[in-house]
Amino acid sequence: MVNRHIKMNSVSKLVDSISLKKSLENNSLHHIYETLNGTNKELFPRTLKIFVFASISWLICLFSAYNWYLFPILASVIIIVICIGYFRSSLYFKNAAYTFSVYLFTQTALIFYITSIEISDNVIINSTAACLYILFGYCLSFYIIKIKLIENVQTEYLADNEKLGKKKGTIKAVKMLSVVLMGFIVLIIAGMQFYRVNKWWIGESSSDALSGLNGTWVGMILSVLLIFIGIVILIIITLLPTLLLNASALVDGFIYKKYSEEFRKEYEFTEKEWYGE
Repeated sequence: MVNRHIKMNSVSKLVDSISLKKSLENNSLHHIYETLNGTNKELFPRTLKIFVFASISWLICLFSAYNWYLFPILASVIIIVICIGYFRSSLYFKNAAYTFSVYLFTQTALIFYITSIEISDNVIINSTAACLYILFGYCLSFYIIKIKLIENVQTEYLADNEKLGKKKGTIKAVKMLSVVLMGFIVLIIAGMQFYRVNKWWIGESSSDALSGLNGTWVGMILSVLLIFIGIVILIIITLLPTLLLNASALVDGFIYKKYSEEFRKEYEFTEKEWYGE
């Protein structure tokens, strides 16, 4: 019954269940002040970094034109919407908007860069596969983000709520996925270094071995296995940007938005200090 109840809970419903008292306990004046004004440890202003991230993301997305000219247009629209969302956000939500925008820029750049890969000589097949991958990539990554947000809400704000269970299996799986993603990055770096040192003999030996398996059952099984491994690697690569998201900052932003006036009055901020210009 508890698990069924949790499955029906979205992030917004969980945030709505957090009391003002608990929200104030978890967000001190010092924490709020740093959220509004920053920590003074950043070398460049966030506005500049948003423009830089947006520009780099847009340039990378241009590669997707190899498969279909509409892909860069779609990516441009997404990037523009992200920028508008950031600049239109209130000052108290700027920190949350920033971390989410950086994640979205990175996720968008990666997804649309991968869509530039041609899997066949047929233009329609390439475009269709790319469209399906875009939908799959965003849906899967947003699901992982949702689970991370739910885990943060339950851990930081609802840990004492006995009526609310936890999606233990899913949350543990997402935590394990984060470890796998970090391990994958290390593995890629190590693999690149290994190949750089040993590429003189790897190329010759692998080509000779594979040529002898053509047309055999072992060759077919190996091909299927390689396709499966390739799909798994593609999924892992697609989810790498989820490591960039600061779930705590985003959840705090949702809390501030829910109790906007209550926080402002409690900590005696002016409307300009709280909402910005």
